[in-house]
Amino acid sequence: MKKKNDHFRGLLILGSVLVVLVLAGFALSDGGGRKVGCIGRAIASGISFSNIHAVCGL
Repeated sequence: MKKKNDHFRGLLILGSVLVVLVLAGFALSDGGGRKVGCIGRAIASGISFSNIHAVCGL
């Protein structure tokens, strides 16, 4: 059981690091603050990840 919990915890940490790196990449790009804000609003409003590119004009 402990191995399963460690596995899930590791995946959660890895996923969090990946999200932070992607958002930091957008933030450092041209117009990054606007893009990160748009991505955050799109996720909060329930837009699917596959449509965020079209909605935010990435």
